[in-house]
Amino acid sequence: MKVSIKQILAILCILIAISALATYLTKIFSTFGDVFTFLGLFVLFSVLSLITGYYMINLVKIVKRGMHSFENHISLPEQSLEQNITFFHLLHPKSLVKLFHTYESAFDSAKSRVDDNAIKLRELERINNFKTHTLDTLLKVNHLFLNLNDSKDYYAMILASAIDVIENASKGSILLYNPAIEKYEFQTCVGYDFEELSKVNMSLEETFLFKNSHGSYLEPIIIKNVRDYDSEFLDSASNIHIESAGGLDISEALSSPIIIDGQIFAIINIDSVIEDAFDEIDKQLLHFFASQISIALKNKYLVDETVNMSRYDKLTGAFNRNYFEKMITVHREQTLENMESYALVLCDLNYLKIINDTFGHSAGDVILKAFSDLISSAIRDSDILSRIGGDEFVILLRSISLVKAEEKMAQIFDTIKEYKVNYQGHDLPVSFSYGVSASPDDSMIYDILIKIADIRMYKFKETFKADHPDFLDILNHF
Repeated sequence: MKVSIKQILAILCILIAISALATYLTKIFSTFGDVFTFLGLFVLFSVLSLITGYYMINLVKIVKRGMHSFENHISLPEQSLEQNITFFHLLHPKSLVKLFHTYESAFDSAKSRVDDNAIKLRELERINNFKTHTLDTLLKVNHLFLNLNDSKDYYAMILASAIDVIENASKGSILLYNPAIEKYEFQTCVGYDFEELSKVNMSLEETFLFKNSHGSYLEPIIIKNVRDYDSEFLDSASNIHIESAGGLDISEALSSPIIIDGQIFAIINIDSVIEDAFDEIDKQLLHFFASQISIALKNKYLVDETVNMSRYDKLTGAFNRNYFEKMITVHREQTLENMESYALVLCDLNYLKIINDTFGHSAGDVILKAFSDLISSAIRDSDILSRIGGDEFVILLRSISLVKAEEKMAQIFDTIKEYKVNYQGHDLPVSFSYGVSASPDDSMIYDILIKIADIRMYKFKETFKADHPDFLDILNHF
């Protein structure tokens, strides 16, 4: 508590009034002699002393109450200030000043602790807000997963969420590992020219994360020398593309791995144009964010794997029979409504049984995979290839007449008929026969179309084997 200003003013007014009264009374009593003068002054100063003492005692009580209130919030050294403050201290200012220095020191210490607690409280609020934001991001990303959205959509959302919640962040990017080239490629970015960044790929050893982590690249790191790093470690072409994308117009970067099953699946970079933009709290927050995202991505790929198993033939990569039948059912209903023409092509590999018996089923698997890849690359993205049996495939050619379908398959056959795959030093032929039927040229009933294509396929196979006995001679030679 503080001493009232009114009380201080009151004391000053009383002192002035007493001084004036004493002067006036001295003049009056001087006419009666020294005795009356002495008595008058004695009474006057007695009253002055009592009034002053009264206010001094109140002042001591006020100070003590202030000290007591203060001591309830902080711990003071040695004895209590309230116990130390007495009327004696008020009469000896030096002692009081010394005592109040102790009070001031304790107050500064308490204020420092209050400031520290305020900082910690803000950090806790920051962490709680971040966790809430991360949960919202995961819900949004999982929604995209369930709706089978393009991967760029959820990577863009992940990056935007991280930039939004990390203080001082304004730009960023995500690099995704491409096992085909064993390097990391830019998948999405914010604040940069993605067309330029997409021209850059780098190995793990070339990344911010590896070069600046000093071996601890499984956790987030802060990079303060972005421009110097790129100039030193990236090749000139990559450095030009990154600079053109605006990647060197930053002062600091925060980089974190996204780890799945112990491998760095992706790297998220959060950038800022402000110097000393990131701190240890930011590192911890991004580490938590990346950990949660890695769990979500792993779950997503497990779901993808399950979906793929339900849709695709594991060996060849073509659609499996069950999924093809679902798709063809939907397609038939659509074509019945709009009278769209389409063709079905049944394919059967020639001599696969002989190859399996001669070289083993692993050789046959190589032939099947090669055939699937060749057909997939030869048909349109809108067409469908499915493996419906051991060496039997069916192709759905959309929006095509019977004549055009036969021309298309004849062209594919001519391209593949001389194709061979090397298996343990042996060149094995990828040979097949096919039959084509079309709707509405042959029929609009699916079962009839399949039967017609099957008949034409076996007729083609008999003609082919009769005209090409050399294929069988080559296999028998082995």
